[in-house]
Amino acid sequence: MTFKKTLGVAALLVVVAAIYFYLYRDYFTHRDLPIHVTIRPRIGMRARIQPGANDQPPPKLVTFNLGGGLYKLTFIAVYSMSELATNKDASPIWHMVSDSNSIPVENFVYGWNIRGMHPEIKGSHAEPLQPDTGYRVVVKAGSRRGVHEFKTPPDDSQPAQ
Repeated sequence: MTFKKTLGVAALLVVVAAIYFYLYRDYFTHRDLPIHVTIRPRIGMRARIQPGANDQPPPKLVTFNLGGGLYKLTFIAVYSMSELATNKDASPIWHMVSDSNSIPVENFVYGWNIRGMHPEIKGSHAEPLQPDTGYRVVVKAGSRRGVHEFKTPPDDSQPAQ
């Protein structure tokens, strides 16, 4: 093969590779997981309240939606924003992990079990969310990661002053 032919074939391969990477560029990027938070009162559901706390209203139902896709989650953590402001290594108030076999989910509820996931610290449970407080949720599914900050509504059982 002559030098001109070799150079022509190499140039053609470079052009084809450039077109391929241009068309499939999203395949090589790490996109964020979209997270949407919905907070609703628990109506018609038995609230999971600690014994002796019957004088408190049932906690709100906090649902995390992952933007319409099904994902095999490997990590979920919810942090208090006030604790993150003073400590960059804050402990999560709810922390779930999966070693291998979590089921694909589109949404999940704060504090509830997700099949295939378990608390990082055996026997730990989600701490109750406080009213009128900011939180950050971090979710991972393989190499994809999502972060979303949300705030719980004020406690509607207390009269306004």
